[in-house]
Amino acid sequence: MQTFPRSAVRLLPGPFLDAQTTALDYLMSLDPDRLLAPLRREASLPPVAESYGNWENSGLDGHTVGHALSGAALMSAATDDPWPRAMVERLVEGIVECQEALGTGYVGGIPDGVRLWERVAAGQVERDSFELGGAWVPWYNLHKLFAGLLDAHRYAGSDPALTAVRRLADWWDRAAAEMDDDTHEAMLRTEFGGMCEALADLADITGEQRYAALARRFLDQCLLNPLREHRDVLDGMHGNTQIAKAVGYQRLGEVARDPGLRDAARFFWQTMTRHRTFSFGGNSVREHLHPRDDFSSALQSPEGPETCNTYNMLKLSRALFLEQPDAEVLDHYERATVNHILSSLHPKGGLVYFTPVRPGHYRVVSTPQGCFWCCVGTGLENHAKYGELVYTTEGDDLFVNLFVASRLTWPERDLVLEQTGTAPYDDEVSLVVRGAPAAPMAIHLRIPSWHEGAPHVLVNGTWPEGETAPLSMPLGSDGQPLTYVRLERQWLEGDTITVRLRPRIRAELLPDGSPWVSFLYGPSVLAAESDRDDMVGHFADDSRMGHVASGPLRPLEHLPVVLARSTSDLAAGVRRLAPDRVAFELDHVDAGPGESATLVPFAGIHDSRYVLYFPLAEPERIEERRAELRAADGAALALRDRTVDAVAAGEQQPESDHRFLGHDTWSGLTDGLRWRAGTGWWSYRLTDPDGAATGLQVIHLSDKDAGPTRVLVDGETLGTIMPSPDREGEEISQVFPLDMDRPAGPVKVRFEATGPTTTVRLREVRLVRARTT
Repeated sequence: MQTFPRSAVRLLPGPFLDAQTTALDYLMSLDPDRLLAPLRREASLPPVAESYGNWENSGLDGHTVGHALSGAALMSAATDDPWPRAMVERLVEGIVECQEALGTGYVGGIPDGVRLWERVAAGQVERDSFELGGAWVPWYNLHKLFAGLLDAHRYAGSDPALTAVRRLADWWDRAAAEMDDDTHEAMLRTEFGGMCEALADLADITGEQRYAALARRFLDQCLLNPLREHRDVLDGMHGNTQIAKAVGYQRLGEVARDPGLRDAARFFWQTMTRHRTFSFGGNSVREHLHPRDDFSSALQSPEGPETCNTYNMLKLSRALFLEQPDAEVLDHYERATVNHILSSLHPKGGLVYFTPVRPGHYRVVSTPQGCFWCCVGTGLENHAKYGELVYTTEGDDLFVNLFVASRLTWPERDLVLEQTGTAPYDDEVSLVVRGAPAAPMAIHLRIPSWHEGAPHVLVNGTWPEGETAPLSMPLGSDGQPLTYVRLERQWLEGDTITVRLRPRIRAELLPDGSPWVSFLYGPSVLAAESDRDDMVGHFADDSRMGHVASGPLRPLEHLPVVLARSTSDLAAGVRRLAPDRVAFELDHVDAGPGESATLVPFAGIHDSRYVLYFPLAEPERIEERRAELRAADGAALALRDRTVDAVAAGEQQPESDHRFLGHDTWSGLTDGLRWRAGTGWWSYRLTDPDGAATGLQVIHLSDKDAGPTRVLVDGETLGTIMPSPDREGEEISQVFPLDMDRPAGPVKVRFEATGPTTTVRLREVRLVRARTT
């Protein structure tokens, strides 16, 4: 299966064009000179503008310029607006100027990047899950520049961009020439983004195998080897780090014609989508992959699936579909696009980092000049991609895969086809021939798995008897058949194909089988709007933790509870309110005053709390179910109310957001639980803005081989954590009282090994206030 050039597809009026237009406006609001400022600083060029703040001046300096370059290149191909191409040219020009000033091929905004890479190339890689040589995920950062330059060449035709990315790759080829494979592999413990994919792309574009050899060094065997054996080892891992690796496996597998790499990528995709993905297409909690058999943490946390994860899962899904058309892959691609990606853009501008699954919570939206999170970067690209899989071709045949209002121009076949209507908002979609090919051709229309009943397709108002037959794509043994209606004829200008869709209403449990249910109408996940109160930081400021929805959690016990004696009849309790409105009522539900049981497409909910998953119960167990919800929430809500600030030790973003520093320390994973330990020290900077904290709570995993661990606050010893060898593997909590005369503001917390033994495995550190009665 082959795609069309991105310039061949234009979106037509509908929700996807609205999102594309809003995203383009967001991109246009960014100042190229400010995006380039970190690169100019590192190249010792005189400043022409101040760098942006937030993540752009706190360690991940310069990562956004690569995303903006990709976004502008994609928008230049996907729209007729001349501005994105001008932005591409301006950014490439600025990058090349910085690269030439350095003179080595290297270019980037990483603070003190030149000396950093010299240390790394020499093997001085004190490595951790997000820190390499003292820098915050420098390969992840640099990958954005690699990808942006490649996209500028592919989608905007920039030859200077290709020259620049080749020089950048050649720089690393020379720098790493003396680095042995073990050291290079150890370096990959730190998140490195899509470097394998980018170098494979460069090998494909240039035909030079040395770039494929460079890509192979970025495979990360620690994940690849289990995947080759079809083993799922993902519990507790940082989600987006692993997804980007799998994208690289697939891409290098294509370029190097390595079926083993492609098989590993497909197994990874199946593991993620079948066992670790929510109904709207997202995955992860606090950026990490929770145990596949326990989704409870997602129902508790305000930090749900990360948009970046879905951005990369869509890359992988697209590649797998083109390699082997498969209904399961296309269904996931459609669902994740229609729900997670479309909902991640606020209609007035602004992008979403976390989409909480916690019922009754809300999303935080970025502000254009203040927020430069990773999901802002991928968001600059996401909404230029809606047309990439709507149409594909196999030989001279055309396949219509998605029902998205759009126009396809296929000059090689003299075909122009306009699709009006977008599923499931429109029950009828028309495809009108605006430019007719000279010879007969076949058009294949996908019949989605969510369509109910037999296909209903008309050509010029009639059923084309004798010309229409279902067609199942030839698939491998693991694939799920895709069904298309095949129409072959001599097409004339003005011919109209009408597809009448009957989206099914479906109920879907969480993948772990626990008693929580979500509802779908066609590809759209339905949700209930909740209240709009206490949405703290709904539009984010430039603070380091601004992407987290820190407002109060709503108690789970007050949720509407779906009543059912079995899981087979859940969808029967969903009733459409009106034929001309995509809105539904939950009939079989126990809902109290003010609890909404009206469902609408999740992608259309903004500026409100919401409920995606509803608790389930048999009618006679309703009170017991509410008691379970109350018990599950009780301790967690009480602790949250007492919490002033907290860090999940060993988890990448929480540690980075709390200014992690350390020496001779590392993070690890035990039974899906992240932790940090060391033979040296590490520290965090927590915040106590009102001076309200009365204690420091620490939680660690007991370990018979651990030694005493000293705890310091603002340079003064607070106490010592003693190991408990008789409680091996248990989580142990301890609270150290704090000096009540401390000033309000930052609190530096440090952990030290007191002797030659390793510290305890720290799970969490939390500033808490006194209990209230």
